[in-house]
Amino acid sequence: MDLQEAIRTRRSCRRYTAEEVACEALERIVEAATWAPSGKNRQNWRIFVVRGAARNRIAEISGRSFPFQEDSLRSLYPEKTVEFTRGFFRDFGGAPVVLVFYTEKTADGPFVDLQAGAAAIENALLACVAEGLQGCWMTGPVRFAEEIAELLGAQGLDLVAVVPVGHPAKAAPAPPRRENRITWVGF
Repeated sequence: MDLQEAIRTRRSCRRYTAEEVACEALERIVEAATWAPSGKNRQNWRIFVVRGAARNRIAEISGRSFPFQEDSLRSLYPEKTVEFTRGFFRDFGGAPVVLVFYTEKTADGPFVDLQAGAAAIENALLACVAEGLQGCWMTGPVRFAEEIAELLGAQGLDLVAVVPVGHPAKAAPAPPRRENRITWVGF
């Protein structure tokens, strides 16, 4: 798949089919994530690939994080969208797998560490597209990082995001790009 096509067709998917995701595809996705850049090439991300009962427990925890997003969502979207999003937080739209991204603490500090985790997430999301899959980058569940870390045995790591992954139930339209976001200097 062409990189530009993958970039333009990646979506934050919130509805998935019940079809399982092949372990071989997940292996390629997380392998792509590990090729992301990181501060001083520390490669300090950690990725947990989760399904089954642990995935369901993370979904329950995620559902409890929704109220912290609700006011902001209500200021941006109609009620129907807010309620749909509430459901998504509770069940990940039916995605059978979640990728949970962490970073190890480094002397460079949390800002640099977070960027390494974010780069790994974007690589994984683009690799999902190449596999015919989609994902959704969720930061809401970070509010319950300690509980998720205890479930996964990830104490001492910094939770960056939870990413449900699966076969999209439908192709989401591309939101329009906002204008006036780029400034050229010295050209």
